Amino acid sequence: MLAVFNKSVAKSPDGLTVADQSQAVSALKDGFLANHFGSVHPGSVTINLGSSGVMAYSREKQNPLLPRLFAVVDEIFCMFQGHIENVAVLKQQYGLNKTADEGIIVIEAYRTLRDRGPYPPDQVVRDIQGKFIFILFDSSSKSTFIASVSIPTFSRLTRWMSLMYAFIVEFLLPYDAGC
Repeated sequence: MLAVFNKSVAKSPDGLTVADQSQAVSALKDGFLANHFGSVHPGSVTINLGSSGVMAYSREKQNPLLPRLFAVVDEIFCMFQGHIENVAVLKQQYGLNKTADEGIIVIEAYRTLRDRGPYPPDQVVRDIQGKFIFILFDSSSKSTFIASVSIPTFSRLTRWMSLMYAFIVEFLLPYDAGC
């Protein structure tokens, strides 16, 4: 799974900066990263988020104990990997039907945070028990909601100045060693 966002959508961590920003180029330019991901992972799905970014998803080589899911509800996109232990409780809490999966649960938790607050984001994530990682993009507000519980997340600022998140790194840019 891969998510690349424009710096206006996802603020990069302070420790990830490029020394010479004058020569930075957008990682989103010409769909380069998405095309490369697609060539490395045939059968992958790429979601173009316009100037906000791109999300790419593949079920290739997934761990059966930490499945990958993709969900979309009302222009809110969620890539999810892992499992939630308290699914039944959360479905009841958010009024979801029996067929709702973990991706839908995360979207509903986010919508509750966004629409019915004032819940701090860490409280919403704390209510979800399990081993998971997710990246959510809300196209209406051009914002992201990202969390990882017991699964390592690898992030770095590429030389193109867009924030890239890779889940359980299966896709690395060999020509990005200078970052």
